[in-house]
Amino acid sequence: MTDDLDDLDDWVPEPADSPDDDRTPLFSNPEEFMVNFLSPLIRRRLGGSYTWCAEWWKHAEGLLRITALWETWEHFRHEGALGMSTWLLHHADPHLAVLLSKDSGPFAACKPDRHTQLDPLPSAPAPPGMWAMAAFSDPH
Repeated sequence: MTDDLDDLDDWVPEPADSPDDDRTPLFSNPEEFMVNFLSPLIRRRLGGSYTWCAEWWKHAEGLLRITALWETWEHFRHEGALGMSTWLLHHADPHLAVLLSKDSGPFAACKPDRHTQLDPLPSAPAPPGMWAMAAFSDPH
């Protein structure tokens, strides 16, 4: 049995020494980040309160949230001692709470082995002149 800590060196980024250091992303796209970092790191018992969709990239909200997690992780990995804590607390925890929510997340109709697309939020047309109001005008 492999211990989760065996690969810890692969998961914990080394902070850059200075702002001039190479800021090339460690992962080249959201899927690479998901497969090689997020999926091995985040382990939850699915069922109960949590669900997931293996085809997460078919859900616009899922793709957007995982892209946001990837991009913010790439930023915060250079932030030294507080970088990963900030990323976990302010980015990973809230996004994962939504993504994994069996009741209200974008994968709520899915099972880990079955993709089901939810309908988009309903939207009725705005009344005529709504967007001409001063509150919506361009300030320039």
